[in-house]
Amino acid sequence: MTNSHHARWAGRSVRAHGRARAGFTVVEVTVMATILVVGVLGMVGAVIAGVRLVAVNREMAVAHEAARAVIERMQDTPFASVYATFDADPADDPGGAGTAPGPRFSVPGMTLQANDPDGFVGDIVFPDTAVGGVTALNESVVDARWGMPRDLNGDGVITAGALPGAYMILPVRVRLQWRGIGGNRSIELDHVFISH
Repeated sequence: MTNSHHARWAGRSVRAHGRARAGFTVVEVTVMATILVVGVLGMVGAVIAGVRLVAVNREMAVAHEAARAVIERMQDTPFASVYATFDADPADDPGGAGTAPGPRFSVPGMTLQANDPDGFVGDIVFPDTAVGGVTALNESVVDARWGMPRDLNGDGVITAGALPGAYMILPVRVRLQWRGIGGNRSIELDHVFISH
């Protein structure tokens, strides 16, 4: 091979090699596209998770506000009438049978859980039991969150069965159960009313 022939061949080889590296290979394009798709999917997933978290936080805020509103409504009720106004027995309603709101309530914007037995998102729970077909406060109910069993009427004795006399302490639990963005959700808010 002559020098001039070798110089021409070397020039072509460099130019051909330079042209081949000027673009991307199919493998490089595929790898870059895969990385780009994974990155975009990750960002979309993060945005969807953020939107879902905002919705769940909104649901929880609505539920807490509804529970607090019920407790405030109970605080606005004369102390001696709180249980009769919000218990499950319509016969003992202070304004006459069936006039009080009772223990169940709905919350606008919240959806019932599937197969909800009572058709309401919210329930008010007291330490009571059914005795002889009548529901009454019961000091011997066991519930650590309420500190029960507990002397509710201040007579120094924890009585099993229906509470004798008027209560001086009234534990209450406001419970909400609903179907939300992430499935079935619930909260419980406890409060203890004390006679002054």
